[in-house]
Amino acid sequence: MARLAEKDWGFTEITRKFERDSSPGRRPAPRVRHLQVPSSGAAHVGLWLTAVAICLLGLVGLRVGLLTKNLEFNNLISEKTELSADAVRLSSEVAALRSPERVEKIATGSLGMVPAENVQYVYISPAGTRQSYANLDVLGAGAAGRAAP
Repeated sequence: MARLAEKDWGFTEITRKFERDSSPGRRPAPRVRHLQVPSSGAAHVGLWLTAVAICLLGLVGLRVGLLTKNLEFNNLISEKTELSADAVRLSSEVAALRSPERVEKIATGSLGMVPAENVQYVYISPAGTRQSYANLDVLGAGAAGRAAP
């Protein structure tokens, strides 16, 4: 049995360890846990995928805007063509309505007017306006005399 008593079985080391660690003034420092960040490769891939997706959405938006403006432009060109054709048609109508033959026909037919036989034009020059006015008074008095009852 003496042999068994001499055998330590490892208890002396354990007791020494407890004697050393169990000092009252010293506590083990608490473990600080850090958040686990995904590996930098996965974070970069996700960031790049997000950036590419945003760029693609922007390009699609720009393309849709461009197509709508192009459609609007084509509509305006066709409207301009129609309006210029209407303008040409209307100008030819105006020319036809202003023709002297048509005006004379309406005046003599519908309105009962008689065409003038003797048309006399009086031209006034800027240099001799008093003299021209005197001639007009003579002509005007004769015409006024006939027109009065």
